Amino acid sequence: MKKKPGISVFRRLVSYAAPYRGRVWLAIFFSVVFAVSSGATLGMILPLFDDVLTQRDAGFGAPGLAEAIRREAGAPWSSFASSIGRSAPSTSAAYLADTGKALRRGLRTADPRQALIAVIMVVVGLILIKNFAAFMQAFHITLVEERMLEDLRGRIYNHILGLHLGFFTGSRTGELTTLLTADVMRIKGAVTQSLVTVLKEAVLLIVFLSLAIISSWRLTLVTLLVFPPGMALITTLARKLRKSTHRSQERMADFASVLQESLVGIRVVKAFGMEAFEEGRFARASSDHRRHELHLRRVKAFSGPLTELLGAVVSAVVLWFGGREVIQGDGMSAGRFLVFLAAVLSMMDPVKALGKAWAGIQEGLASADRLFGILDTRPLVTDSPEPVRIDSFNDCIAFRDVSFCYLPGKNVLHNVNLTIRKGEMIALVGPSGGGKSTLADMIPRFHDPSSGSVTIDGRDLRAVETASLRRLLGLVTQETILFNDTVRNNIAYGNPDIPIDEIHKAAETANAMEFIQRLPRGFDTVIGERGATLSGGQRQRLAIARAVLKNPPVLVFDEATSSLDTRSEKLVQKAVECLVTGRTSVVTAHRLSTIRKADRVIYIEDGRILEEGTHESLLAMGGRYRALYELQFAED
Repeated sequence: MKKKPGISVFRRLVSYAAPYRGRVWLAIFFSVVFAVSSGATLGMILPLFDDVLTQRDAGFGAPGLAEAIRREAGAPWSSFASSIGRSAPSTSAAYLADTGKALRRGLRTADPRQALIAVIMVVVGLILIKNFAAFMQAFHITLVEERMLEDLRGRIYNHILGLHLGFFTGSRTGELTTLLTADVMRIKGAVTQSLVTVLKEAVLLIVFLSLAIISSWRLTLVTLLVFPPGMALITTLARKLRKSTHRSQERMADFASVLQESLVGIRVVKAFGMEAFEEGRFARASSDHRRHELHLRRVKAFSGPLTELLGAVVSAVVLWFGGREVIQGDGMSAGRFLVFLAAVLSMMDPVKALGKAWAGIQEGLASADRLFGILDTRPLVTDSPEPVRIDSFNDCIAFRDVSFCYLPGKNVLHNVNLTIRKGEMIALVGPSGGGKSTLADMIPRFHDPSSGSVTIDGRDLRAVETASLRRLLGLVTQETILFNDTVRNNIAYGNPDIPIDEIHKAAETANAMEFIQRLPRGFDTVIGERGATLSGGQRQRLAIARAVLKNPPVLVFDEATSSLDTRSEKLVQKAVECLVTGRTSVVTAHRLSTIRKADRVIYIEDGRILEEGTHESLLAMGGRYRALYELQFAED
């Protein structure tokens, strides 16, 4: 039989509670104690009304409670207790039943003041036990919830960081943010409610149902006839709730994506006067989310009144039939009827709580579907089972018959063959979309070839440990990525123990000291999100300082000076020249100044290497590079 998706998702979700099974069992134990003590507290209505307050067999001056119970039981308590351990279960049950009757007879024949005090003390004790159990259950299950959330967030975040670059180009940042926030929060109660709340409420329901049956099985049977239709409606609502939750979360992701895009691109928004356009996009996304959230809230809100209506119908049936039996004297005392009525009415709370818990579980499962969809996304770039660790670069990086496609059947690179020798500076040029950046991205193994191989010192990169490969590489991109942290921490990214002197040297090599010294707190200045307080040239020099500090033998540049003004370009170019000296460098070039210094220029168009040589030799050839030069670089 094929498993239902909801069951498999639920089992997978429950597995995250496995490391904390001890606390889960403690929470379950205390939830059972809470349920039993709640039922016992309710059951004390019967002796209070029928044996203490009414139907008295003795008045003031009667024997004490202990004496009356011993007399009615016919044997000392110690004899009774020892006989239970030696008797068969059926005999023990009979003893317990006889003892219960003896206790009630003792309450009726004892001094009423002592009997009343005894009942009050038992009720107070049961209430203390019930509340202590409720606290302990909440204490343990809350700890499990928060640790599960921490584990789940960490696993999802770590998994996302390990995914290939293609995943991020096809995903929205806002959607991923929503997954790690709103979706994880909806999961919060799903497992714990299913493991503890459902069990507690189910035990409560059984306890109250048992009290009702003991009080009057006929009335209980009549009452239960009302339950199946109500439960069918609640189950239907739960299914609708799960679907509505899924749609609402998708709209929340759309909403978050619009918000994130407009804030990150605020310069473009303002430059093009698109505030009104973005307001409209935001309003449409917000309105769409509102409609789905309203539908979700309506479905959730309807479950409460439905349960209340079910309770009202049950109460009316109970009052009619039970009240008639008490009035007609058909064997039901007022105390027994009160216990029955209280038990049946008390059943409404666990039924309502079960409906609410079921709704919470469905919401959690809807969010879990989305989260597990991310966790089930397999990275396209992974280490082999036994990767080779490399600590140095000694010879060359070679591309052999390399082809690559982002989409099946649409190659971006076609049978590329290229050897990059140690210490060589290679410039990649060509029209946009020709495959330059894709080729460069294969060196740090952001992508693997669809066919062919990329090797370093003769080893296929797919057989090399990715972390050790990337430790040999430095990457400087056109779009500089900085973090909302200090200048020092941005240069020493991920290495807080690096001495400040080494950071200063890296900044000097990158021509960054002149502006860092002018900052309010120097190297301890926080530069804002994405380095917003710095100019483009300053951000680029910090990125180069970061690469200088790493001191890698191989550098990959996505032209670091293409978007800078002349002065900034000269400063950055000097930093680049210092950085590439004595290192192997691959530069995606957009400026003639970079190309002239390259040992070889590789002209790429439509994913193929069409021309290769020095700047001067390619000009003399008069081919495609010459045409690009005259079109793009002549002014330089």
